[in-house]
Amino acid sequence: MMLVGATALTVALASSPASAEPIPGFTNKVKVGGPKEVYSGQVQFDQTDMRGCKKNAWLIGHAHWYLGKVSKKKIEVRKIKLSYRAGVDSELAGQFMQRGNANTVWSTRWDAGIIKGGGPEKSKTFKINKTVPLDGHATVQFSSNYSVSRTGGPADCGGDGTFVFKLKPVK
Repeated sequence: MMLVGATALTVALASSPASAEPIPGFTNKVKVGGPKEVYSGQVQFDQTDMRGCKKNAWLIGHAHWYLGKVSKKKIEVRKIKLSYRAGVDSELAGQFMQRGNANTVWSTRWDAGIIKGGGPEKSKTFKINKTVPLDGHATVQFSSNYSVSRTGGPADCGGDGTFVFKLKPVK
């Protein structure tokens, strides 16, 4: 099996989940061909520098993709392992595998429990087993919804958001 490192950072942080900032995420370029394991870079929701927010107003995560055949038109996604750490108790909710046109081809809820603030990394592996078409677009994506508990600061410390992990096939 070929291991592919993280290659292209899209956006690493957002100032507020309710803001017009881009969704935090990571894009991996994957070579066309046979089975691969791909590791994303770290994504983060970080409000530690916001006025009034405490130093534990953060959530970080990364993805480990297990892929079958990759072509310029579709990607076989066998499974994805998501790993998260949090500064304050946080929860994950809906998890979605989306084709190139953004339609969902697979979804479930995170059932691994709360990610304890200041605790160890918590991981969950999702078996997808889908061939996901790009529909003429550059990427397919996995969207992971989260909720970060308020940290005792202003009302906008903490909140809900989405991390997006993308795959982009290249020759």
